Amino acid sequence: MSEDTERNQELANLTLVRAKISKVEFPERCPVCLDEPEDLVSVAITERSSAVRGDESAASMWANGKDKADLILASARGAVTFWVPTCTLHGSSNLRTGRARFTAWAAVFVLFYPALFFLLRINAAMWSSRPLLEPVAGLALILLLFFVLLVYGYYPRALERSLKFVDIDRARNTVYIDIMNDEYRKLFMDLNAMHADVIHSIGDEPSE
Repeated sequence: MSEDTERNQELANLTLVRAKISKVEFPERCPVCLDEPEDLVSVAITERSSAVRGDESAASMWANGKDKADLILASARGAVTFWVPTCTLHGSSNLRTGRARFTAWAAVFVLFYPALFFLLRINAAMWSSRPLLEPVAGLALILLLFFVLLVYGYYPRALERSLKFVDIDRARNTVYIDIMNDEYRKLFMDLNAMHADVIHSIGDEPSE
């Protein structure tokens, strides 16, 4: 089996890529659909060891034009910023934003009171043997709105799912990226052939 064939099989089976922060480049293709890039999206990555929380949002923060202030603050805390070419469809206008998350939670708090109202009506209907259909339907509608708003504010968009910045190690000048699109991963590895490799886990020692 040729070396190129073995390398392609490795890329097909693994998604976690390790690259040098100071050298990494991103292909001039959209990570989601591989279309020609028409947008440039920034993402700030903070080391998990220095992140305030342990979840994904503490490690990486995608930013569009409305989140530039947050991006500057993240950089001031020691985050590393990368710029990723994307198409218009999957670019800045379709990222989760701080405003979207705030709107989602604000709406959830507002909907708490209608939900409580319908719960009380259900309880009253059960005690007085009145019809349950109307209050149950109202509560179901409120719960559906809860779900939609949380998805709107917090569910990762296509770009965030396709290109996940898992962590960085500034001491080792290393960034760890989970690339879901096999073809984009191959383009990335070809572009960064001298300073990137595919690994099984973050704990793997750097290859010589």
